[in-house]
Amino acid sequence: MSVYRRRRIVAVLAVVLGFTALVLAVLVQSSEARDRALPIDPNNAGPDTVLGAVAGVGISTPIRPEDITGLGYHPEGESLVEISPHGKSLSASAVTGLFTSGSTPEKIQYYVMDSAGRQGPATGALDIGAASGSTVYAPVTGVVTAIRPDPVLQKGASVVEIKPADNPNVRVSVSLVQDLDDGVGPKSPVTAGTTELGSVADSAQVLKPQLASYTSDAGNHVTISVSRAS
Repeated sequence: MSVYRRRRIVAVLAVVLGFTALVLAVLVQSSEARDRALPIDPNNAGPDTVLGAVAGVGISTPIRPEDITGLGYHPEGESLVEISPHGKSLSASAVTGLFTSGSTPEKIQYYVMDSAGRQGPATGALDIGAASGSTVYAPVTGVVTAIRPDPVLQKGASVVEIKPADNPNVRVSVSLVQDLDDGVGPKSPVTAGTTELGSVADSAQVLKPQLASYTSDAGNHVTISVSRAS
């Protein structure tokens, strides 16, 4: 056998083996994706674990890590400021995921959901899934500036708006909150991961939350968004 022919065979085998390894890696990753349990590891996550950052403000989880059923970003209007997610996107393709890693010690995993015709940044709003009635905590440290009826449910739920101490030029809104705590009102100080705002409203009774497509439950959640102060 000539040297040239042997080299061709070796080259072909190298390509075949490389392709086989890539396919196996994709299959393994797909299998792991199917087997994943929680969007955040409660054993390594504290009550004020930061899910993302925006305008110099860290957004802590408003739901205790062990109670989170899913994390999903989506557009919600041109006026919102884009959130930079922490963790690993589960919306990336399996092949892309082989070459990228956004893992965190808390093993945060999130989806960038379909825009569903909505305008604005793809990560302008974050849905944090939890069963209705779950306690909702302040996602930032600061002062409550307003409480208004939630436009999605009209009655029985509120939007809590907070001016964060780290950047008073933005407002962090927590939507779909019911049964507001008695100590929560305009000018109330709040502490991230500590101050109770209320509980998760049962929005699934009124609509089918988009997050339900990414969780194994009804998709109830609270939504966090950030806008510039007017």
